[in-house]
Amino acid sequence: MLRPVAVVVAAILMSRPDLPREDATRWAEVLREEARERDFDPLTVVSLVHHESGWHPTRISRSGEDFGLGQIRARYLEPCRKDEDPVRRPSEACKRLQEALLEPEANLRTIARLVLLHRGICRRKAGSAAAERWLASYQGRNYPRQKRWCVPGERTRQILEYRAKLIREAPRAAARAAGEDR
Repeated sequence: MLRPVAVVVAAILMSRPDLPREDATRWAEVLREEARERDFDPLTVVSLVHHESGWHPTRISRSGEDFGLGQIRARYLEPCRKDEDPVRRPSEACKRLQEALLEPEANLRTIARLVLLHRGICRRKAGSAAAERWLASYQGRNYPRQKRWCVPGERTRQILEYRAKLIREAPRAAARAAGEDR
């Protein structure tokens, strides 16, 4: 669903009110562009990022596995996939990827590519590419040995509940912000 940039900005600022509006606008524009190109609701990704990093672009998980806004697990991406231990002994190419994932725009574009990847996995393996399914896959809730794929969990539900709140409240917040700017 294509949403106005102002609504996506409002949603980001609802998640992290102290974020400079310029950053929220820049990131919202990237998200909207990617959402249009890959056909997903940008508010789903706003909610995902809210739960993953709280919109802190340089966040790295305690384990050293997950990077940036979407807490993307670098070990599953090229070139880190080839490394024996991408956390303790990453190759130079893997280090460059990890650093790139700390750049907000690059991270958001990677999330968008992952949305497509996980929708494809869920369509093939679970017969559905619905948001609850691909979000579960993004969260690593696939169990190949048990032949269970894209299994939503509590965190998946939390993301979808927050998304529902954003759908209700972000348009009003955007309208208020537009009124304040006059």
